[in-house]
Amino acid sequence: MKKTRRTPEDNEKAQLENEIARLNKKIAKYEAIELKQNRFGLVWLDVPEAFEDDVENKLPILEEVPKLAINSKDNKPTHLLIEGDNYHALTCLNYTHKGKIDVIYIDPPYNTGSDGFKYKDKRILEEYPDGTEVPVEHPLRHSYWLSFMKKRLDLARDILAKTGLIFISIDDNELAQLKLLCDEIFNESNFISIIALRVSPPNGVKTTHAKKTIIKEKEFLLVYAKNKSEVQFTPQFKRAEKWDFHFNYFIEKPSANLKTWKVITLSEKLKEFDLIADLENEKFLDFIAKNADCIFQPVGLAKIKNNPKYNQEKIVPIEGMNDYFAYKGRQVQLLSKSLKETPDGLTLSRLVCDLWTDISFNNLFQEGGVDLKFGKKPVELVKRVINISTQNKKGVILDFFAGSGTAGQAVMELNAKDGGERQFIIITNNEEVINGQHHKIMTDICYPRIKNVIKGYNSKKGLGNSIKYFKTAFVGKNNILKADDADKIELAHNAGGMLAIAENTFDPVEQNNYWQIFENKKQYTAVYFREEFSKFDDFVERVRKLKKPAVVYIFSWEKEFDFNDFDDDKNIQIKTIPQPILEIYKNIYNLV
Repeated sequence: MKKTRRTPEDNEKAQLENEIARLNKKIAKYEAIELKQNRFGLVWLDVPEAFEDDVENKLPILEEVPKLAINSKDNKPTHLLIEGDNYHALTCLNYTHKGKIDVIYIDPPYNTGSDGFKYKDKRILEEYPDGTEVPVEHPLRHSYWLSFMKKRLDLARDILAKTGLIFISIDDNELAQLKLLCDEIFNESNFISIIALRVSPPNGVKTTHAKKTIIKEKEFLLVYAKNKSEVQFTPQFKRAEKWDFHFNYFIEKPSANLKTWKVITLSEKLKEFDLIADLENEKFLDFIAKNADCIFQPVGLAKIKNNPKYNQEKIVPIEGMNDYFAYKGRQVQLLSKSLKETPDGLTLSRLVCDLWTDISFNNLFQEGGVDLKFGKKPVELVKRVINISTQNKKGVILDFFAGSGTAGQAVMELNAKDGGERQFIIITNNEEVINGQHHKIMTDICYPRIKNVIKGYNSKKGLGNSIKYFKTAFVGKNNILKADDADKIELAHNAGGMLAIAENTFDPVEQNNYWQIFENKKQYTAVYFREEFSKFDDFVERVRKLKKPAVVYIFSWEKEFDFNDFDDDKNIQIKTIPQPILEIYKNIYNLV
């Protein structure tokens, strides 16, 4: 039989058939295996916000409203109130305070469907100029809120100091989504804690729903660090709820001579004064405060446990441990080492951890002398946030959902108590308060509250402090590239004003067509803003005459220009212009 010769096409076809057969076997193999695909992370529809065009096409700045400033002349910090969209304000703070904010506390809308949260959806702004209502059943409910929060948290991250922390109040509605969002923005490795807050006891009308749901009595504080490895907390303590009966011994000390000391039970000593161990009793609290070095509990210590030298019915000093004693083979732990300063004073205390049940959320309408029934947070809550996350009684505290201004009051009260120099920056818009309250949130509630705390209200004495009031604005008319000379000067003044804010030198000293000078109690800020240097020698001479240290900013692109004019002046420091402000200046003068 004659064999048929295979053509190259036949060979190619056979190879393809073999490859197909091989791949089919492989597919069958994988089909026999149950594959599971897990998705981690957060996915949502990013909804464009109306203001985005403003930021892209204009340059946001902060303009002072001098008539609303308060100057107490008391050497206390000057704080900032900023009225406007918090995205615009945060953009400006990225010019002036990048990497400078120590603590951020915010209480954003919870997106409950009834908290008045509106989203200014760029696509339907003509239909809803005041923003889109976001009820619970809205299909884009979470997307609106996440789009809103992400844009602002991105900016907040950049202005945090390397040791900075952010605390975000939230409830169940968006906790899960917010956690994933913050993991993305701040990095999961910088997650610190979810603090549970007991905000309301289970009583009243809401208990009528107990058969249909589990009644809520908690909210949360979500805590992230800019860089977790750089953070150092200041441990806080709260008053213990009950007396610790392990402190059951009392040392009678008739003299400094240890041999005269006698140990009795604490109950015996309390009988002398007709007292019982009750932390609610003021006389008992006074007693333990005065006798903290006499009240003790015995605790185990391996070093002395089986040593007969220390197993005696009298107080014995422990060798090698100064001011430590033993009693009946156990170490004497004095109450004085367990007493801590708390908001309630020096008392037996517990370390504050991640469950906060001791801060009252009731009767908040009394705080600050203004009434905001919806969304007001306790001053004591913000105080704890600040205390736990700052050191040396200093720091810059930011709240960009300021509402009634609780954070401002908290900062001023802390400074008044401990002589601190903390500064607050609070931001809120001036939109109508929700739920039919016809008030502007900044001018009718937040600003009056801050003013009340400074000046005094009802029977409360004013705490002093000073504030500067700013509004968000934009440089230029319709197009900054078409600005005339007069416009350029005005716009350059605005850019220089941002540098003054960056240096905390809020008081203008001098302003002309070439330079600006600002001051505070400690220093000056001098800004030379013209691209030509015909008046620069005059500027140098003027700065040298200043009687306080000065920070100098000079706008220049002349590579050959030498700023050594100030080299011999130890009180004068040349600083680099922040890049965003430099870009403002470039746009003003149409420089490339």
